[in-house]
Amino acid sequence: MRHPPLKTGMLRHEATLIFLLGVLLLLPRIWCETSITGQDEYWLSLRTPMETLERGEWFTPWVNGEPRLKKPPLLYWAILLTYKIFGINLFAARIWGVLAGAGLAMSSCLLYRSLFKKSGILAGLITLASISVAIEGRRAMLDLPLAFFTSMGVYYVIRWGTSGRQGWVLLSAIFLGLSFMVKGPVGIILFAVGAFAAVLVLEKWSFVLSHWSQVVLAMVLLLAVCLPWPLIMAYVWPNFLEIVDKEIAARRLGTVHLRSHFSILGGALGLIFPWSLIMIAALVHALRHAKERATRKELWLSVWFLGCVVPFFFMEAFARYMTPVVPMACVLCASWLERNNSKWKRAIMGISVSLMALISIAFCLFLIWFGRGVFIGVVGLLFVGLMLWVTFAGSNVRWVALSVAVLLALMMGGLYPSLGINAMPADLDEIVGSSEIASYNGSQPSMLSVRLKRSAIRTRSFHKDDRRRLRDFEGLVFMGEREAKSFEALGKKLGIHFQKAGQFKSFYSREAWIRFVREDATPDDWQRAIKTHSLEGLKPTIYYYRVTPKRNRITAE
Repeated sequence: MRHPPLKTGMLRHEATLIFLLGVLLLLPRIWCETSITGQDEYWLSLRTPMETLERGEWFTPWVNGEPRLKKPPLLYWAILLTYKIFGINLFAARIWGVLAGAGLAMSSCLLYRSLFKKSGILAGLITLASISVAIEGRRAMLDLPLAFFTSMGVYYVIRWGTSGRQGWVLLSAIFLGLSFMVKGPVGIILFAVGAFAAVLVLEKWSFVLSHWSQVVLAMVLLLAVCLPWPLIMAYVWPNFLEIVDKEIAARRLGTVHLRSHFSILGGALGLIFPWSLIMIAALVHALRHAKERATRKELWLSVWFLGCVVPFFFMEAFARYMTPVVPMACVLCASWLERNNSKWKRAIMGISVSLMALISIAFCLFLIWFGRGVFIGVVGLLFVGLMLWVTFAGSNVRWVALSVAVLLALMMGGLYPSLGINAMPADLDEIVGSSEIASYNGSQPSMLSVRLKRSAIRTRSFHKDDRRRLRDFEGLVFMGEREAKSFEALGKKLGIHFQKAGQFKSFYSREAWIRFVREDATPDDWQRAIKTHSLEGLKPTIYYYRVTPKRNRITAE
């Protein structure tokens, strides 16, 4: 069947359109200090390229005065490059998360087209309308680039499987090699699970065996991309393998953890909220019709998804580590939505969108009540109404997915920064000047290194090396209110001179990005805040001390 010219043109460029839409939705306010962040971002992703740049090196990443050998350096190299081009700022660091998120939506679109031979726009829109992409696409983290490279590796191997052309499998090997250079062998392992599932479910044994020479050449190319950096690191740094072993041991591989299998599966499904219920329906449908040839590709996606989740039963990991399952989940959801016309489809869609609406309404009303981001909050409420109307009016599911994606962009890119989490005084960089900076027994203020465009160091009270570092330190030390007494006691014990230089109040995230008020906040504090329409009383206090080593004081005397 031939499509009209306009439709054919759109089909030809739909992946590009999805990518551009992703950039448009993920880009707003990534340059803002109060935008969504996390400790791994501000303490590793942002600072590692800073220290590497300060040292005038690039091949070996550095952080906290030590080589950063736990993870491969591709993302750090990319951020270092944009630091050089745009200067040290959040936009330069986070633009790679935006591109990876948009690229992941594009890869979902391409995967759907390759598998089902029709438009993949819905799969791309669902990816952009997933909570994990809406959050991680605004941060400089490893997980989305890993997911993007892995999914592109899968896309090109599918192209190879349908054409037998060697160029496709070589491109797949290159992208898998890049996934390794982001976060080690995780992407390759997840790819291998999918490849084994494809051979098993789609009966591709004979194809692989008949093209064994191409497979061997692809594996050689994969090794050529993966191996140079770790081999050079092992030569330059004799303790490299020991560090890698410790990193693997930290994940406690092979140990069944106390978390239930349902919580791990729930974490994987939570990555694609609000499409989680639709994903469950799609999994059930694929497994129930496993013997039917018409649903064989959906069965493969289901087996691949579940196969990628299983390894996390045997390791210590965050839910975001499972981000590479997002494209396969979104493709499966899109397939179920486009092929299913039962009454359940409309009911599950209604429940899913209603959950999204309730959370969004609560968030908008919270900020409006406290006078933060009022305009965006009102726009958000209006858009919630539009999303519900589009859903319950029976509109095309693509419009529903687009409305959810735009609403998530309003919530994460517009409203969330209005909370003022991680905000610092406007003149803090002038107060600090050229002084050395450190944080004590914590990592606040989180954006200090970015503001000063140089890396802060971290001191802790329970490690001998850190005590030596603190004894020799001269400059400003930042800490939370609860750490102040401990710091003063340690300062007296070490014989260093310290003087309280100032303080300010600011929200900051504790472990999860939604926990940002004072840790000791009581119900009375909340009642007072609600009555006064002010969150000021719920803000933690950050102190900073000026520290002078004992030997410097003696010299001065």
